[in-house]
Amino acid sequence: MIEERAKVVSVNDNQILVSASRTSACAQCAAKDNCGQSAVSQWAASKMIDIAVNNPSQIALVAGDDVIVGINEQSFIKASLLLYFVPLLVMFVAGGAASWASVYEGGVVMISFAALLASFWAIRIYSKKMSNQSAYQLIVLSVVD
Repeated sequence: MIEERAKVVSVNDNQILVSASRTSACAQCAAKDNCGQSAVSQWAASKMIDIAVNNPSQIALVAGDDVIVGINEQSFIKASLLLYFVPLLVMFVAGGAASWASVYEGGVVMISFAALLASFWAIRIYSKKMSNQSAYQLIVLSVVD
C-alpha cells in the first residue's frame, strides 16, 4: 500500500475530501541546492491538491484532522501505465499505420496527434468508469495524532 499524509477538508457520508501537498524526491537529494529541477519541484510542492477519498472503515473524522490515505500498488502501476504508456503506444501505432499507408509526412503527424488526443479522451472515459471500483480508489487508513 502506498501511503501519504493529508488533511481532511470536508466529510460526507462515505467520502472525505482531503488536501495533500505534492511531494518529490528533491527534498532528500544532496544536490538540491545546485539544481534547477529542485526549484521547480519546490514551487510545485507548495501547491495543494484536493482529492476525494473513501472511508470504508467509517472512521470518525472532522475537517482539520490529519489522516494517512493509501492506494494499492498494483492500482497505482496500472494507472501509471494507462496514463503514460498507452497514449504513446497509440500515437506510435497510428503514425506507423499512416506511414505504412503512404500518407504524406504532415498527414502522419496530424494522424498521430489525433490518435494521441483520442487516447486521452478514451482514458478519461475509462477512468471515470473504473473510479467506482474500490480497487482503484484511495482509502483512509488511519488518523494521525
